[in-house]
Amino acid sequence: MHRATVSKHLTRSNVVRRQHGLTIEEAAEIVKLHGGGISMRAISRTLGVDRKQVRISLVAAGALVDQASTMRI
Repeated sequence: MHRATVSKHLTRSNVVRRQHGLTIEEAAEIVKLHGGGISMRAISRTLGVDRKQVRISLVAAGALVDQASTMRI
């Protein structure tokens, strides 16, 4: 079944779906935990979010330098 079909069925049934991204509170907690020396993997497991989202939050907060953006050609 195509994901768009699933989405239509969920919408018709008024199912509340998880919003994309993290809340401000979740992002703040990620920065706090990372500042306390907790690894990104441990943070993602603790909060139940994807490790990529943890990294994105840390880069957005300036708590982690994005290596890809600092590379020069």
